Amino acid sequence: MPSKVPSRPNHTAAKLITPEQEDAWFALLSAHASVTDRIDRELREQHRISFSATEILCRLHDEEPQSVRSLASQLVSVSPTRASRLVQQLVDAGYLQRGADQGDGRKSLISFTSEGRRYSKKVARTLEDAILRYLIEPLDEEDIEAIVRISQKLRTAQSAELSAASR
Repeated sequence: MPSKVPSRPNHTAAKLITPEQEDAWFALLSAHASVTDRIDRELREQHRISFSATEILCRLHDEEPQSVRSLASQLVSVSPTRASRLVQQLVDAGYLQRGADQGDGRKSLISFTSEGRRYSKKVARTLEDAILRYLIEPLDEEDIEAIVRISQKLRTAQSAELSAASR
């Protein structure tokens, strides 16, 4: 199957970026969509869970328990509103549970159930296998380092922008 090269739409009226910069933008979007779509498909087939819900399990695994708000602030693939709905679906499925926050009775904290912890480990193995297959293996070390370097530059620029806006 031939690889799909992002096409360059000709509807940008402002012309503030070069064609090469526009290609880079659409290549980034295409690569992200391609990798996450394949990982999502694999997670759904093997565990009946979406990529977005998997991200919640991964973030909760890093630090448990957490409030939904704290958890949502760490997520890349979903909005806070969607995160709240996904957390509730995972609670309803028996993988997560809500508990009272001892420091603030108005908040509830999310944590794993025993079944959820076992399920999360299985999902994490599938996720790591998929990341290896769809992102790591097709690239060489230099490509991976470039992705990390670019991501760090974009985060630094975002932090500077947020810092300037809060002054």
